[in-house]
This record gives sequence, C-alpha cells and structure tokens, in this order.
Amino acid sequence: MICKNYFKRYAGGIQMFKKLLLFSALIILIFGVIYSQTPKKPKIYITVDMEGIGPAVSQIQTRPGDSEYEKARKWLTSEVNACIEGSLEAGAGEIVVADSHWNAQNILPDDLNESVYLIRGFPRPMMLMEGIDSSFDGVMVIGAHAKEGTSGAVISHTVWGTKFFDIRLNGISVSETLLNAIIAGEFNVPVIFVAGDQFITNEAKKVLGDIEVAVTKESIGWLSAKTRHPKKVYENIKEKCKTAVSKIKDFKPYKINAPIKMEIVFKNTYDAEALSFIPGFKRIDGHTVLFEAKNVKEVSGVIAGIFSINTR
Repeated sequence: MICKNYFKRYAGGIQMFKKLLLFSALIILIFGVIYSQTPKKPKIYITVDMEGIGPAVSQIQTRPGDSEYEKARKWLTSEVNACIEGSLEAGAGEIVVADSHWNAQNILPDDLNESVYLIRGFPRPMMLMEGIDSSFDGVMVIGAHAKEGTSGAVISHTVWGTKFFDIRLNGISVSETLLNAIIAGEFNVPVIFVAGDQFITNEAKKVLGDIEVAVTKESIGWLSAKTRHPKKVYENIKEKCKTAVSKIKDFKPYKINAPIKMEIVFKNTYDAEALSFIPGFKRIDGHTVLFEAKNVKEVSGVIAGIFSINTR
C-alpha cells in the first residue's frame, strides 16, 4: 500500500512537472512571437559640422577663441538637440552623435540630450563619420555646408579650407556631405536628412535622392547669409528629422565602385609636390595628386592622415 501511494504521488509529480514545462514553453513561444513582431527601433548616426548652422556667416562663429564662438556652440548644440528630439518622437532607438568640426569639441556635452552617445576629438580615421557601421539605419547631417568653389555659398570649403581646393572620387567632385554619404554607403547605411544652406541641401536632394532637408539659411555670399530666428530653425529641423525617421525604409545608401581613384587638388603647388614624394601618390598636374584606394576606408584614412599631421 505504501509503495502504491508513493508511486501515485511520484506519477502525479511527473505529470505536474510536464504541465509546468508545457506551460513554460508556451509562455516562451508567446513572448518570442511578440518580440519578433515588435518593430526594431531605428539606430541613428548624426554627424555635426558648424559652418552650416543658421546664424554662422563667418569664422568668428566657427573658430575656437573668436568673438562669437561660444554663442555658436549653443546654437549648434540646440540644432543637434532638435534633431535628436524629432528622431526620438518618431521612434528612434540608439542615437550616436559625432562632433566633427575643427577640433571636434564644439558641442556642449552638458547641454546635449542625455539619451545619446557623443563622439568627440580628432584625429580619427573615419573623420566626420567615426563610429559608423552596418548596425545603423540612417545618417543625419547637421551644420552642412557647400564644397569649395561653390559660387555664393557661405563659408564654403572641402574638409580643409586653407589647403584643399577639391577632392574627386572616381571623377566625382565631393562635398563633405557627399563624402559622408559615400562612407556610410560602404556600410549600406543611407543619409536620410541634411541641414544647411540652400546650396548643400539642393545638392543633397539632387545626388542622394528625395531625402529630408532643412534649409537653415539662404547664402548670399562667402561671408553673408539670410536666416530666421534660431528657434524657428530648431523647429524646422525637429519636424524634418521626425519625418525622416518615420519613413526611414524609403531611403537608399549612396555607393561608389572600388577600387577608387582619389584625386586631391591642392590650392598650393608646394603641397601637391610634397605629397607626391610619398609612395602611392602620383602627381598628375601642378595642383593635383592621385591615390588609388582599395576601398572607402582607405580614402577616409588618407584624408584623415594628411589633415591630422598638418594641423597638429
């Protein structure tokens, strides 16, 4: 009798254990289905320059130590925050911000939205796009400006205003924004938003497709522009970033084929001559050197190296 009762209790325990296992498996399955159907929050990369912010019309705003630089840091940080707020309202997840102007220490960290990661400081091999990888869903550009030689564009230049006249990749003359898009495209990440003057926003829409843009000012000349009150600029950036994230699947990455023929056109013949002494660089005219890169990473590394050594 004792054995019978023992085995009954034992058998009952086994049945209860099986039921618990079945119930647990069912719960795991349900949560797995729910999780798999939950949309992934877009991961956003924001690269930040300074010349393209609304009130900037001169280096007294964009160069550390000059009279309005500290004010400009506040305007810049506010434009970045507007972009972050719009992105978050549209459902963005992780956001990484890359401070990418001058010494890459322009954004005021204490005033930046607390939810993001901040990359700052130079040198770094991917320059304005340091930290980008295939885990991101979209790139946004704040403070963008036109490339060197753009007639009528405020504070226009290409990477290094005192040295570079042009950078051409496979024959394409690139602005910094287009260079950013090419680097992002190497990782299959599209540029989805650009904020800057009318020249760079027009170029972005023409070359990168129907992306979202915010015109922060209308350039009049190299040291003049017409802009709205900063708060109006922030509002526009926020709304356009919100729209960009909400339709992030509509955008496509911008790609170029490798290997890449990179031509750097210097303003001074001395710089072209000096660089041509380094193996791998070929001088093709008085101002221009050619470097054949295996991929976009090499392109970025070469530009970063030349820039960093000479501006230390």
